[in-house]
Amino acid sequence: MPRRRTRPDLDGLLQVQYGLVRRDQVLGSAPESLTKGALRWRLERGLWQTVLPAVYATHGGPLSREQRAFASLLYAGESAQLTGPAALHLHSLRFAPADDLVHVLIPDRRRLSPARFAAVSRTHRLDPQASSIGRMAVVSPARAVADTVRMVPGMGEHAAQALVLEALQRRMTGLDQLQAELREGPKRGSLLLRSVLADVAAGLRNSPQGRLRELCCTSPALPEIVWQPTLVGPDGERLPGPDGWIADTAIALEIVGQELDPSPEAWTQQLRRHNAFAEYGVLVLTFTANELRMEPATVLATIVRAYLERARSGVRHTIRVA
Repeated sequence: MPRRRTRPDLDGLLQVQYGLVRRDQVLGSAPESLTKGALRWRLERGLWQTVLPAVYATHGGPLSREQRAFASLLYAGESAQLTGPAALHLHSLRFAPADDLVHVLIPDRRRLSPARFAAVSRTHRLDPQASSIGRMAVVSPARAVADTVRMVPGMGEHAAQALVLEALQRRMTGLDQLQAELREGPKRGSLLLRSVLADVAAGLRNSPQGRLRELCCTSPALPEIVWQPTLVGPDGERLPGPDGWIADTAIALEIVGQELDPSPEAWTQQLRRHNAFAEYGVLVLTFTANELRMEPATVLATIVRAYLERARSGVRHTIRVA
């Protein structure tokens, strides 16, 4: 009779794979591998369970959200990336909708049918900005938001707008990135995404960020400014996302509300943002919405003066826009 206890190397694999394993990972000629009989014995007695074709959980109970996501990646195999609501949950977006399916992207050269909760989509453009979260390949927030609005049936305009606004307000992505996803992604299911982005863009034009954009465009002294960018340091660390970014002189532009939040938590968060920028030699120019409305000329003069001074000093940095 096969032993019930898993092998030492298999124990280590299960520890980093959320208690999940694929058939080809446990069967083989290596000393630590299981035999087909040992695998069958575990399944027949309910010690293990088949959760997707050739993917097993080493317990008999329900799967957690993370286990469903990892199992879908194991099933999808090489180069697979999580997208949709599962990716949004891993990025900790609160307005991620509930979905019974785990959406996974695979290269279009491969053929794989959806199975149970694993919704597999073939694509010619895997996300180059995908990152590893909990040992899982997860698309960028911009791609996850766009795919969610396209993929989740019955998602209303209010829910889609709340999701887009959360991603923008938390500086997890920029409007330009979302609009790029709209242009470059599949047309199917994009009507809602197009409508929501148009409404959000119209709102932003009347927001303090929109006024700052228009103000900066009036100065011939300023170069092109990247708005709401995703910034990455030379060590690959993601930096806080400013409202505006002047790349050649490493100047970050930020707008805060008319009344600054005096709470210790808000102060600590703001301090951490400035410290993160300072570590990479970034100059942060912070303005209030009230300053922008009442003294736009002073705001613009401050930005132009800082830009010219840093341009003359020859500021060098290795921060890139993702």
